[in-house]
Amino acid sequence: MSRARNAGTLRSEEKPLLKAMLLSLFAFLGLVRGFDIASLPAPAGARAGAGAAEQQALRALVQDVGKGTVTIEGARLFQVGKDVPWVAVAKRIDNLARQRGATSVALPGADPGKNLAQAWRGRDGRGVLVAMLNSSTGGTVAYFAVRFKDG
Repeated sequence: MSRARNAGTLRSEEKPLLKAMLLSLFAFLGLVRGFDIASLPAPAGARAGAGAAEQQALRALVQDVGKGTVTIEGARLFQVGKDVPWVAVAKRIDNLARQRGATSVALPGADPGKNLAQAWRGRDGRGVLVAMLNSSTGGTVAYFAVRFKDG
């Protein structure tokens, strides 16, 4: 293939970045409703999926920190290595959420030193809640699409 022909195509690693940028622009313009967790990049070096015990524990963590203020509408789960700290996961999602017009939410059951969970809310009452369970081999990270209950 000629160089000119390749100049107009995106490499596979550029496609998620382009999608995230477009979603951020659409959210800024008010054209996107809700918070699309599928567009959020996986944590560095993560493998998709989690075992049943981890899924159950993460859902229980959401219920514990949410105290009935959120309803889970979807989830993406990842296994991460020991080299992926909670603060890196939370900060990355914080930056992306704010770019998309979401604001950080104080969860009623949050205990920053104990419960690794943080949430962001969009203008339409939907958002993302990110949680992590640590283990001896690394941890499990979950991106939960949530709906916030008013009240």
